Amino acid sequence: MKHSYLPRYLLREEPFSAPSELEVQALWFEQFHQPTLTTDDGRTVEVIQPGFWNHSGGPDFTRAALRFRKEGSEEMVVGNIEVHLRPADWSAHGHDADPAYDETILHVVWENRSTKSFFPATASFRRVPQVVLSSQLIAPWPELQPLCSSLLHSPLPASTPGRCSPILADLPVEKLLEILRAAGLFRLRQKAQRWFWRRRLTSPEQALYEALAEALGFHANQIPMRLVAQRLPWSRMRSLDHETRLAHLFGLSGFLPRENAAKLQTESKAWLRNLWEIWWKEQDALDYAQLPKTQWKLAGLRPLNRPERRLAALAQIVPRIPDLAGALAQRDGARFAAILAAIRDPFWEKHATLTGSPLAKPCRLIGEERIEDILINIFWPMVSLEAPEAAREAFSKISVSSNSAARVASQRMLTSALKPKQAREALVQQGLLQIFRDYCQTDCSRCQNCTFPELVKTWSN
Repeated sequence: MKHSYLPRYLLREEPFSAPSELEVQALWFEQFHQPTLTTDDGRTVEVIQPGFWNHSGGPDFTRAALRFRKEGSEEMVVGNIEVHLRPADWSAHGHDADPAYDETILHVVWENRSTKSFFPATASFRRVPQVVLSSQLIAPWPELQPLCSSLLHSPLPASTPGRCSPILADLPVEKLLEILRAAGLFRLRQKAQRWFWRRRLTSPEQALYEALAEALGFHANQIPMRLVAQRLPWSRMRSLDHETRLAHLFGLSGFLPRENAAKLQTESKAWLRNLWEIWWKEQDALDYAQLPKTQWKLAGLRPLNRPERRLAALAQIVPRIPDLAGALAQRDGARFAAILAAIRDPFWEKHATLTGSPLAKPCRLIGEERIEDILINIFWPMVSLEAPEAAREAFSKISVSSNSAARVASQRMLTSALKPKQAREALVQQGLLQIFRDYCQTDCSRCQNCTFPELVKTWSN
């Protein structure tokens, strides 16, 4: 007799709902789609690697590798993936005007109910290929939903384990720590070399000033903050009073609004009026150096990380550069951190922007996490130029909280054998980041062509 069976989901009493956007992201992450996808414009797409799942601002997946084919020609592209439920969400979410999405190479949507064609475009007017996922899955959505649901427990993954993970898992913990610390020291030396050359080309004070400006920019605005410090050098800024420094920094950066000041609240209006009285006399002389507003990334930033607050902090740092340089010469990290922590600005501790409402409660311009990051990425690398052993010893004693990049690297290499205290060691985290940058972020073969696993095998012998 011939028996036939119905899928389990057909026996459910309640109907299955369409997936959420997060569930569609999970479908892409797990690659629960056909090996070859078809875009709206008739091309086929082979997903070599789906990318790293980004749980912060910006595109949903980064560093994806895709191979497009059409009429006998093929092209491999590396870039970002953005996921939505419907095609029109691309414009509804403002991605067509956001430069952060300029490197998007594929728009993945769940369904397209409209009879009209919609092709997303970037801020630079480049057309982004689009695939509809619901019709190209390996199984019906109701069968895949439980698999996706099991993935969406906090914390969400960012990467699948790499080919190196089982090899690293077989190493003794001490050997694994030795590899990670060696990579961390290499990263430390690279940073030290960079600041060595900036000191040679400019001065120790200017190099420190540029380094702090870059660090205040965090990941999103490091480059424009460094450009501001280079175009308004410390030797010039140190001779200005505080309000004139602010006027130069905000004016050259493009953050002095030109719209009707009547729209601003009283406190913001008074702050702006004082700076414009200074800047209108200086702007013509600095016109060649002004940064276009497009240099700054503003979308997806937390209010406390806004460039305006970072520029206000940089203005306060200028007169403190000699004291910071003194703490650096004495290798006194605690004093260096205390100088930064003491920075105050009555207006910008209560505001994220000039046009927005005041913050619910005052917040320091430079928080503890940012100071910790500055010590790791600037202070101790600069110390290592004169005293490498002192910097190495300090790194081995510093315990840091894991950031998003380190968590991705840890998931990729599955370094779960480390104890929590070992995993928080600054030198170990720096090593994780260095290996991730040198191997994972440069690989476009989903580990197949990566040389790191073979390298680890030679170290394990």
